[in-house]
Amino acid sequence: MPFQKGQVANPNGRPKKAVEDKYLKRLQKCVTLKDWEEIIAKAIAQAKRGDGPARKWLSDYLLGTPIQKTELTGSEGNALKILVEYADSQANPATTPLESE
Repeated sequence: MPFQKGQVANPNGRPKKAVEDKYLKRLQKCVTLKDWEEIIAKAIAQAKRGDGPARKWLSDYLLGTPIQKTELTGSEGNALKILVEYADSQANPATTPLESE
């Protein structure tokens, strides 16, 4: 039987991952702030020498991972035409063409 509108499969949300929490807590105990500062200093030195992975690691942490955007166009660069068809014909019996701007 399909879900009714507003009905969710798990009202309590996704359960916490106990194993991941244990590993994270252990890691936090093992890696001190001084250790972390040394790791960052090493990454900075490597990035300054041109190390690509070090530059990426630093920039991802400082700026966040860049969002990759993809532009879609229709034939010959014209507007893309999107056709939406509803599986439940009672919700919207017509097939609705949409054109992007």
